Amino acid sequence: MGFGENVAKVQRGTIDRISELPEFILHTILSMLDTEEAGRASVLSKRWYDAWSSIPVLNFHYFQKYRYGLYDYNDDANDRLVGFIDKTMERYFRQKYRITKMCLTLPKVDEKLKPLVDKWIMIAVQNQIQKFEIQLLGGRYGLPEILFSAKSLKYLKCSNVELPYYATMDLVSLEYLTLLTNTLDEGMLQEIISFSPLVELYIAYDKGFKTISLPWMKKVNGGVESHGNGTMQSNLQEYPLQKFVYIGLDEKSPWPWNLNVAALKNLRNLEFECAPITDDIVSELSYGLVVLESLKISACSKLECINISSNSLKQLEITDNSELKKATIDAPKLLEFYCICEVGTSLSLIRALDHCNARFLLLYPDSVTNVWPVALKKFLVETNFFKSLEIEFTSPLEMVVEEDQLRNAGTGLPYKLRELKLFGTSILTPTKSSLVAFLNGLFWCCHPDVLSMTTDLQDAAAKLILSILKEKTECWKDPLKSIEVESIEYPRLLSHSSELEIRLRLSW
Repeated sequence: MGFGENVAKVQRGTIDRISELPEFILHTILSMLDTEEAGRASVLSKRWYDAWSSIPVLNFHYFQKYRYGLYDYNDDANDRLVGFIDKTMERYFRQKYRITKMCLTLPKVDEKLKPLVDKWIMIAVQNQIQKFEIQLLGGRYGLPEILFSAKSLKYLKCSNVELPYYATMDLVSLEYLTLLTNTLDEGMLQEIISFSPLVELYIAYDKGFKTISLPWMKKVNGGVESHGNGTMQSNLQEYPLQKFVYIGLDEKSPWPWNLNVAALKNLRNLEFECAPITDDIVSELSYGLVVLESLKISACSKLECINISSNSLKQLEITDNSELKKATIDAPKLLEFYCICEVGTSLSLIRALDHCNARFLLLYPDSVTNVWPVALKKFLVETNFFKSLEIEFTSPLEMVVEEDQLRNAGTGLPYKLRELKLFGTSILTPTKSSLVAFLNGLFWCCHPDVLSMTTDLQDAAAKLILSILKEKTECWKDPLKSIEVESIEYPRLLSHSSELEIRLRLSW
């Protein structure tokens, strides 16, 4: 049942209460829908039509069907959408209706369509656009110059489009910039960064950059003060940037960004993924950014030995950095720490809060032998700050763990864990004896208070694990005294998924 039909059912009563709502509430309701879909509700009454025809939020999306690994492109559907958008934008141009937000998703922009898209953007700029999102599913399209003179624009998100090589820059209100493309023009991007009061900057898939300075220029008292050496003068205001996210393509290239830590005194969130950053860059940024609260570093292959020192850091993620051998962390206010690395990586936490939630996702070998639980126990004991251990199975495992050999591997007590999480057990096809050996190896190295499994209703391995636990299988040293079901949740029940999470409280 569509939105219009639902509203019509309510209106069949003696009083049309929905149409009596204030216009701004009707606008809010319609803004949650695609503009074309919202138009279907406009036939219900003149009040609904008036609200829809002047709604300040426009959502135009071409929805492609995904079939046999390819997108199913429909010329007729695209032509209908283009006609609808053009008719709508012409109405907004004539009536001078305010446009606060416009989202545009198109399959491609050819030479025939480009003048129309340019016109739509021009109308949006003239009608005081504040938030603009554009996504191209294919082809190439260069944004018109007029977009970069939009004084009212606060939020700009572009996906698979090109920036102009030059433009008149007047983005005096731009605070949020997201660019997802590998065809960025370096000079144009530098201009945007230099002259806009950015609060959040999200850059993905840049290629071929040489040097981008952040910041490089800054407006001061209506004028522009430029510092080619990257230094900041005393009369130069601090750069307002609070969040910077960088996702790269080429890790072999030199790091192209010049992040001036002296100016970035407001930066609170910093994220790197597939970035060619070095150990020195991580150390300099973590120490120099004095209000940094969140740092995320993922898949950065140039990192080998990092030192993170910060008196303000509260959240830290270090994940999938393949060459990382050592990480030293000094963060006395750290509340959240998430790590994905090899068991052999040396991690040292000098300072952190006692109640820091430290989680570790294990990267395991294809075969599990006695070496595996011994190495895992050594890793947990030496780091001594992980409270949660997560194991995600992405391929079948060959599990051979000899209890007799584990008895001689060490006399230390098992590491105490708050929770042990198992994901993807449906991939496993083990025998009962093999799975018993695997669990005994795990329980030899750690004793979790809670064992949780995110699994499937038809997961044979998960059922076998539950059966083994029910039999109170003993570790080589300490028996498992009791098991209680803490909770069973269906996190995706509304999406018709059979996935569930089982949480068991273990008593040793």
